[in-house]
Amino acid sequence: MSAMAGTMRSEWTKFRTIPSNVAILLATVAVMVGAGALTANGASKGYRGAGAAFDATYISMYGGFLFVQIAVGSLGVLVVTSEYATGMIRTSLTVVPRRGRLLAAKVWTFGLIALVTGEIAAFGAFLFGQTVISAAGAPPAALGQAGVLRAVVGMGLIWVLVGLTGVAFGSLLRDTMAATTVVVAVNFVIPIIGPRLMPDAVGDWVTTYWPISAGLQVTTTVPHAERLAPWTGLGLMAGFTAVLLMVSFAVFRSRDA
Repeated sequence: MSAMAGTMRSEWTKFRTIPSNVAILLATVAVMVGAGALTANGASKGYRGAGAAFDATYISMYGGFLFVQIAVGSLGVLVVTSEYATGMIRTSLTVVPRRGRLLAAKVWTFGLIALVTGEIAAFGAFLFGQTVISAAGAPPAALGQAGVLRAVVGMGLIWVLVGLTGVAFGSLLRDTMAATTVVVAVNFVIPIIGPRLMPDAVGDWVTTYWPISAGLQVTTTVPHAERLAPWTGLGLMAGFTAVLLMVSFAVFRSRDA
């Protein structure tokens, strides 16, 4: 077994042996599916008024994601900050003195956890949501339709990026409350509440180019002329996450435990 694989296995053991982590992941899947179904049911009642803008795929997933993104980002924060809170980080650095490898193992391990969980949640929310939409009399989407499979798979990728944003801020701030607050502000407060309070020009820029707003375009199937293309938006969010991680690696290597 390579050194990196062994370190990742250790990180997986740390993660799964904390009962609350597994419980939170299961809860996020349930909330994603349940809240998505409620949103889909409500939106379906007015689908005629929406016309061509009715996006059954996006509706079935976004209603749940709006809430679970906080949990996913917070878990990413805890991957790092829980060790600082207990002092376990010093033990981890003694066992794995190469700091870059330790943080990389945390990033890869949680990234894979978020990917698997996110894809399960995305497909579950989509499939159940389409059943609800159909029962409400609105036209459901199918995975074979243009852009639908991309949108569902893309939602799982968004989970990964939100989670890794949490890991990055956790590493940079080393405090659970502070890092979680920043994650919530970056992924929830600014893109959702901000545009309503900002001047129109600034609000429009945030709606189009803010990382999470741009990234979520990959989960849509109805084109918006004023928004970025799906993969372009996801690429912008991925680039933002990559920059955060590079900064966190640089700081993690140079700072005392």
